[in-house]
Amino acid sequence: MKKNVKKQLLMNKIGDEIQVALVEEGRLAELIIERPESMRSIGDIYLGRVHKVVEGLKAAFVDIGQKSDGFLHFSDVGTTSDDYRALIEDDDDDESGADEGDAGDDEGDEDGVNTIAAPSREPARPTGPGKGEPRPATAKEAEARRQSYTQMIASKLKPNDSILVQVIKEPISNKGSRLTSDITIAGRFMVLLPFGGGQIAVSRRVVSRKERARLKKLVRSMLPEGFGAIIRTVAEDQEETLLKQDLEKLLAKWTQIEQKLQDAKPPQLIFKEDTIISSVLRDSLTSDVTEIVANSNSIYTETLNYIQWAAPEMVKNVSLHQGKLPLFEGYGIAKDVESIFSRKVWLKSGGYIIIEHTEAMVVVDVNSGRYAAKREQEENSLKTNLEAAREVVRQLRLRDIGGIIVVDFIDMIDPKNSKKVYDAMKTELRNDRAKSNILPLSDFGIMQITRERIRPSLMQRMGDQCPACGGTGVVQARFTTINQIERWLRKYALQPKAKFQQLDLHVSPTVLEPMRNSDMKTELKWFLQHLVFVSIKADESLRSDDFRFYTRKAGADITAEYN
Repeated sequence: MKKNVKKQLLMNKIGDEIQVALVEEGRLAELIIERPESMRSIGDIYLGRVHKVVEGLKAAFVDIGQKSDGFLHFSDVGTTSDDYRALIEDDDDDESGADEGDAGDDEGDEDGVNTIAAPSREPARPTGPGKGEPRPATAKEAEARRQSYTQMIASKLKPNDSILVQVIKEPISNKGSRLTSDITIAGRFMVLLPFGGGQIAVSRRVVSRKERARLKKLVRSMLPEGFGAIIRTVAEDQEETLLKQDLEKLLAKWTQIEQKLQDAKPPQLIFKEDTIISSVLRDSLTSDVTEIVANSNSIYTETLNYIQWAAPEMVKNVSLHQGKLPLFEGYGIAKDVESIFSRKVWLKSGGYIIIEHTEAMVVVDVNSGRYAAKREQEENSLKTNLEAAREVVRQLRLRDIGGIIVVDFIDMIDPKNSKKVYDAMKTELRNDRAKSNILPLSDFGIMQITRERIRPSLMQRMGDQCPACGGTGVVQARFTTINQIERWLRKYALQPKAKFQQLDLHVSPTVLEPMRNSDMKTELKWFLQHLVFVSIKADESLRSDDFRFYTRKAGADITAEYN
């Protein structure tokens, strides 16, 4: 039975920045931050222009007006794309419509974590339903089908085509937004599928068969022909009036999209998702949220208006912060917010975890630290690992870390203990709204996790790359830079016209310091060695691993010529 967790939503506005914190049992669990320069774009709908189609990648790159082209994988090209194209193009290709996408595929969106036993070396093969099923496709047949599907999609997507797409993942680093052409519009109680073909799915978290049937019957009676819907968990036991109001709002949004498309020219934003406040309330407002506090009159009013419509019984839980201390300080989570940038996170037992970000993945190392109770080593390791599993999931949610996560737990001998850690991790991940896949611990004590990533992590959004180390965490030794400078001079001195030339060398002040403190003046030493006049100058803009040579007469930068 799932334990009820006391939750609070704290909405903090500082200048133009809005911070929304989800607090569980007095501890910060999730933090969402929005700034004017980094507005959320998940769910935004664009009329884009296909820039190029790359069959090798099974994807198209679509210009939606952002810095980088969006990435539209063929698997995200809905089979209803012809219906969308009919809205935005005058010419009628008179192609037969493809089968509508199965809304039921999204039925488990709110289930959180998927677990898999172990990676199979054999290719997956589709199987038939139940007894008398057809022979499973061989790997060769499956590959032929994939190739056929790829060619079919590639033939439909042509450069300069207009296409209606929706952002499902925000730009990360140099990668553009991940796009889909299967448009969905999320509401409080359901998700509207404009071309769902009448299909209706219910969240798996609604377990009562009677209630599932009631919801399906209600929504089916209200949906216009051709539309589909996914009924969300919060719709359980709700009155018909509320469901109808939610659907009417969604249909009104779709009508606005259709109208805007009539005169739209790509690339153009067609539909902007709700504000951060409405989005958070829509996705996080459940019956176990006992308190909703805002420190801004405008946010308080917006919150109250939404609650009065969506959950009138929870109006009493909404309040405007009146305390003398700032909101986050008053609720004791200010230090949790600051800890987001910390590499080391301490555990109550005295152990700790180290979180390292790399280009490909996030690596978490579990250490026992000073924890050494009067128990066997195996028992100590299990206790620390179980505590670490809970904290790792909390940090993944708090920092909004996605992609591949590798956790190096303390080695344990007994396979039963490894199973306990695996089960504990699965249990914790069920409270996470982001989808996850998890593998059992390997023989080396390594656990592999993939977590849904729809936007850059909180650390990437709130922090800037270190100008000294370039994000590596290690600064090149000063004497290594000096050796590189001397190698540069040796190459330069080999040039016929190098003798007695006058150069200015710009280096970081930290590199200049040991040069000044050497036994022989560095400029004199280099002149005796290379017969080149060099004047060394401190430059605050340079990192300790960088240097620049300029000709003194023309001031030209010649560093790259002799590197």
